[in-house]
Amino acid sequence: MHRLLRRGLFLGILFASSMACAESYVVVCYNWGCEKQAAVLYPDAWLKKTLVPLRQAKTPAEERTAAAEVVRKLYVRAAEQTPIGADEPGNDEEETVDGRMDCIDHSTTTANMLSLLQKKRALRWHQVGPYAHRTLLVASHYTATLVEAGDDTEQDSRIYTIDPWPVEQGSLPPVASVREWAAYRFYTLETQHHTTAARPLAGR
Repeated sequence: MHRLLRRGLFLGILFASSMACAESYVVVCYNWGCEKQAAVLYPDAWLKKTLVPLRQAKTPAEERTAAAEVVRKLYVRAAEQTPIGADEPGNDEEETVDGRMDCIDHSTTTANMLSLLQKKRALRWHQVGPYAHRTLLVASHYTATLVEAGDDTEQDSRIYTIDPWPVEQGSLPPVASVREWAAYRFYTLETQHHTTAARPLAGR
């Protein structure tokens, strides 16, 4: 009897330890064009606390703001496990800097992070959208998007960009409607980058 009790206690401690160490992950791209990819781990206990603002959002607009804040925190954590802390706004760093991120890296990574939020059922008013691509002559730029649920006939009016590329690492990524983000430029919505085969990856 005592042996069974000890074994049960041991298994209980082992199970609790495994639950405490449970982690989710997101694949992060860097070194321009997703040249390098790394799985960044997020402890589930930490992630649960991080997602609280999303759970508390009461409107689609509040959810977008909360999603941007969560993405910011996911990036900060990712910079502790990968060299992306060396990234600067835009493509201002030297092309030899390990951890540099262009818009392909940022949009893919952000889409992966948003996919994790979707897997966690933390998004009530949105789902992960296509990549938005704006261009003018030779200037080309991509970002990840969220699509707000609704019955609008013009879907573009419900698409919002979350774009960390132009800001400092650890800063809040701007959120804008895709039309505002594109401004005077032409834009398209695409399910995959033309320059990379990377797909959104996040798990658990």
